[in-house]
Amino acid sequence: MISVIIPMYNEEEILSVNLIKFDNLSHDAELIFVDGGSTDRSIELVSTRGNVFCCNKGRAIQMNYGAQHARYNTLLFLHADNIVSPETLLSIEKKLQVNGFIGGCLTQRIDKKGIIYRTIEAQGNTRARFSKVFYGDQGIFIKKDIFFKMGGFPEVPIMEDVIFTKKLRKAGNTVILPDRILVSPRRWEKRGIIKTTLLYSLIILLHKLGFPLEKIKCLYDDLR
Repeated sequence: MISVIIPMYNEEEILSVNLIKFDNLSHDAELIFVDGGSTDRSIELVSTRGNVFCCNKGRAIQMNYGAQHARYNTLLFLHADNIVSPETLLSIEKKLQVNGFIGGCLTQRIDKKGIIYRTIEAQGNTRARFSKVFYGDQGIFIKKDIFFKMGGFPEVPIMEDVIFTKKLRKAGNTVILPDRILVSPRRWEKRGIIKTTLLYSLIILLHKLGFPLEKIKCLYDDLR
């Protein structure tokens, strides 16, 4: 079994869409929802789908908190607008039973038709394979003991996934599984494909140049 950790904050709309999928997933995994102070019906919607915890807002803070309450030896971190199949959970467990593999991510598939979305996801998947640096919406998974030896996600305002997986690739062998993780297209639909893509590229560039994460977070908040 796998412990699936899902941070959330005012995610009523997308959770309503994904409830049936979470129901299906709950038969094959321990679902841990960690709320950061939602004022909508997020907690109510997931209260019968898994364990619900509350803590201070912050994706890294919430994911670390969820990991502390996980019962199983494999952790999978999902965004609220991501979904995976029960079969994917089995693939993760089998891969981490192979000597040397300590974690990895899944192959992203944006849940929307169109060549532009195929291009966006292909670029992200290729980048992950070559760099071994994973983003949160690619479904980061890891052995629990390794996660805690690494100190969990750095509790920073943004880019916790990038910082963490840069450390992860040095800790042992990681893998990008062919199994798909479905990602909601809502961010591209909300701001537009061009603006969203340019803003993400700017965020990554500013991080590489060493800009303060607190300032970079302001751009991300606008994007969301």
